Formats: sequence, C-alpha cells, structure tokens
Amino acid sequence: MNHRTQFRAGSRLTWTAMGMSLLAGTLPAQEIDEHAQHRAAAAAAAAAQIQVSRHSYPIPDVVLRDSDGQPVALRTLLAPPTPVVMNFIYTSCTTICPVMTASLLQLQGRLSKAAARPRYVSISIDPDFDSSRILKAYAKRYGADWLFLTGSRADVLRVLTNFESWRGSKANHAAVTLMRPGQAAQWTRIEGLASAQKLETVWRGLGS
Repeated sequence: MNHRTQFRAGSRLTWTAMGMSLLAGTLPAQEIDEHAQHRAAAAAAAAAQIQVSRHSYPIPDVVLRDSDGQPVALRTLLAPPTPVVMNFIYTSCTTICPVMTASLLQLQGRLSKAAARPRYVSISIDPDFDSSRILKAYAKRYGADWLFLTGSRADVLRVLTNFESWRGSKANHAAVTLMRPGQAAQWTRIEGLASAQKLETVWRGLGS
C-alpha cells in the first residue's frame, strides 16, 4: 500500500492515466506546440501542494548511457545500499526542468557534508533528441556533475513506466523527484516543484 502525506496545504495534483498504447514501447510524436501544456502544468504545479508518498518500484533491467556515452546498468546503479536522489528531465524543456536541475544542484550543496551523501541521477525523457553529447552540454551549462542518462526509446519508456513518471508525452512532463536512503526498500516520491530546502527537509526526515 502506498502511504501519501501532504507537505503543505494546497490543491491536490491529479495524475493522468497512461493509455495501453504506451505498452507498445514507442514514444508519441511531438505536438505542434510541445510546450503549451508543459507551461500550463508548470504554472499549476507552482501553485499546488508538494506531495510526499512512499512506493515500491521494480527497477527495470535496462542499460542506459551516461553523458560520456558509457553504458550504465540501471538496476546495478540503483541497487541498495547506495542512497539515491533521482529525477526526470529533458534538455529542450524551458519550464520545470531548469528549475528541477537548479534545485538538485542546490540540494547537492546542502547535503555536501551529510553523513550519507546520495548519488544524484537525472534521466532524460526525450531520448530521440537527448544524446549523450547533448546531456553533457546541459550538465555543463548548469554546473551539474552528477549522472545524466539517456537510452533507447523502449528502455527509457520502461524506466518511466516502472517509476510511474510517464504521462503520454514530454509536453505533459511533471515534476517528480525520487529518493531512497541506504537500505530502504521503498522510494520516497516528491510530486511538485519542490525547492532545495524542501527536498533537504524530506531527505533528512528519512533518517539519512
């Protein structure tokens, strides 16, 4: 059973159900204005509550690529006891993704002296565009030194589906941050544009 708590008062975020067509293993074509819904979602997320919940997610047995083009076995990367903070972004996003990246960068600084520093991972939801080279340029732009991963359409879709973070197209992308400290079996999920301060509060509340 998933246990959900409110971080602060506000309107509840609503999840869009994934259609059966997603199981075919392909990503839908881009919409004419791919950022229109994204901008609306960002505005709604900014005004919405931050929701924190716990979930058990099966880590798919896929091999992605890092920003240097090197293969990364995701199941091995995310295996306990390594503490992890992970999110999903894409480099051509101009709304919530830059905010999420900046917040993760600030969180990294806030936790730099923590006893159990987490491994930071960002996975692109736009593998058709986000090559390793483009991810490397994106990381450099923000001064981010953690793992940025991409992969094939099918593998990325498996990851997003398993972590309940695919909403039908990148235009509908929503802010989700996942945390798992040490030996914990469950992931802590933060929905909404959480600031670095709020992310830190959640992380330290996990006993990290």
